[in-house]
Amino acid sequence: MRFPGATILAVDLSVTSLAYAKRKTQELGIGNIEYRQADILALASSTDRFDVIECTGVLHHLEDPLAGWNILCSLLRRAGVMRIGLYSEIARRHVVRAREFIVAKGFAATNDGIRACRTAILEQRDDELLARVVRGEDFYSLSGCRDLLFHVQEHRFTLPQIGGLLERLNLEFIGFEFADGAPAVGYKERYSDDRSATNLANWHELEAVAPDTFAAMYQFWVRRRD
Repeated sequence: MRFPGATILAVDLSVTSLAYAKRKTQELGIGNIEYRQADILALASSTDRFDVIECTGVLHHLEDPLAGWNILCSLLRRAGVMRIGLYSEIARRHVVRAREFIVAKGFAATNDGIRACRTAILEQRDDELLARVVRGEDFYSLSGCRDLLFHVQEHRFTLPQIGGLLERLNLEFIGFEFADGAPAVGYKERYSDDRSATNLANWHELEAVAPDTFAAMYQFWVRRRD
């Protein structure tokens, strides 16, 4: 629906997720999406090339996020653009606290273990970071809580780290995407000399002052420098 004139390839590791997505597109009468089950790391041999690649909430769960990102770059056409979503180290501080709590208490990643964990977290009324975990909707479903607090692998990043990765991948930062425009407005008020709002050092400085700026993760657009 966002790119109605495009031919889209949707890739996921989960057959269940792909089946759900295909069923929903059929319900909506969308016919321009092809589905394929694949691991990002297995796409290195693909001959497909794309004008737009979107990868949100995936790379930070890989053992080596840079390796996966590098493969995606190899699939991008010369003038193509890429939208990436990565967890923020600063914005996920409450999740880090909860993970430490889970390890200390020994909660298992089972349904009963997750339920016991949620009960224990709800009892920590004086812990500000754990209280913030409780305010998230993912806390209240088993699947959401498992992904939020019990995921077997999670990498988090700072903006200087992302800047370093972009250099290694020969990518140019285009800009952030937000669900609402408030962060962008705040940035322009603070850094009026950066009209393109693409200075990652400035954004890092702003995030230090307003640590929830990227609560929904860093979501940004890049393109190849060449």
